[in-house]
Amino acid sequence: MQRIVKACRQRFEQLARQFGARKPERAVRFWWESARKDSERLGIPMAEALVWWDARLQARWRRYQWRRHGRPLPPGEPWLLYCDAGLGGLARWLWAAGQQAVWCQERDDTDLIQKALRAGAVLLTPDSLLLERRVIRTGRLPTLWVPPTLRVPEQLALVFEQLDLRVGPPRCMRCGGALVPVPKRAVADRIPPRTALWLDEYFLCESCNGLFWRGTHWQRIQSQLRALGLPGAEAR
Repeated sequence: MQRIVKACRQRFEQLARQFGARKPERAVRFWWESARKDSERLGIPMAEALVWWDARLQARWRRYQWRRHGRPLPPGEPWLLYCDAGLGGLARWLWAAGQQAVWCQERDDTDLIQKALRAGAVLLTPDSLLLERRVIRTGRLPTLWVPPTLRVPEQLALVFEQLDLRVGPPRCMRCGGALVPVPKRAVADRIPPRTALWLDEYFLCESCNGLFWRGTHWQRIQSQLRALGLPGAEAR
């Protein structure tokens, strides 16, 4: 874990210079102290708290770059997220919250890392040992450690907080594909008779062709997202 601590300090120093801080050492001290407080408050090792802060600062830097170049922020999908095999439940809730996420069910860590690198994704993992990989310690692969002791809703809230995400249009709960509106008459043979009596708005998944509608299940999901206080959920 000492290598992780050293790598985070180096990245904090680099980010302070990138942000143009007049006194970079003061910015590094502030971030370091904030991580220490999180470590004590949450009862987690300092190295893991530093990884959280590194992910948060990387998100801020990315947004700063978008604004500096006069481009609008990507609505609802500022990151491509790769969830490792142990985060299937989190992946499904990320889809419900409108995030572009991939659930990688392969158990080989090397394959997972290579896929995330090629895709330019942020890796989400509950495996603290994975943080020791050099490609993660050096910041080449942005990675957020997700404590396995947290319940899925708590994991979701953590990811939103650390990566500064906002709830977007829901995605397919089966595969994470984008949902596109479809005329009711075009899918009439796929709609349950009782549902067809009271709903006229339907969606198809671009990836798996699954049919979706805003029924009671969708309403329960939106209520739970609002209950978590996720940014953007209040407007859904």
